[in-house]
Amino acid sequence: MEQLLKPTWIKMKEPELKKTILELSEKHAPSQIGIILRDQYGIPTTKVFGKKLKAYMQELGIEKNEDLENAEKKVEKMKEHLKTNITDRSAKHKLQHAQSRLNITRKYFGVSIRDRKKK
Repeated sequence: MEQLLKPTWIKMKEPELKKTILELSEKHAPSQIGIILRDQYGIPTTKVFGKKLKAYMQELGIEKNEDLENAEKKVEKMKEHLKTNITDRSAKHKLQHAQSRLNITRKYFGVSIRDRKKK
């Protein structure tokens, strides 16, 4: 990976960046962290410091899988909807599709079969 030249207008150092990422990761998803760093801190990309955002998060011990979390949220919301709207056939079909997508996502990210059946 080619390292980008750090623009002169970026005053933040790498340890400060790590601290900021750690603080933002408590409340925000990785995609939102990148946007916040760009808009509020003036950092166009974390690659100017030599690593991608995901590498910094792994280095700090933060394991967030945004795709998997979103798929799980969607299935839970649809189940809640079907509790109150039992006859909603299109929602039942969409729930089946969402559960299938969740299983595919879990398989892709290497979640074990036992963990898949628990949730």
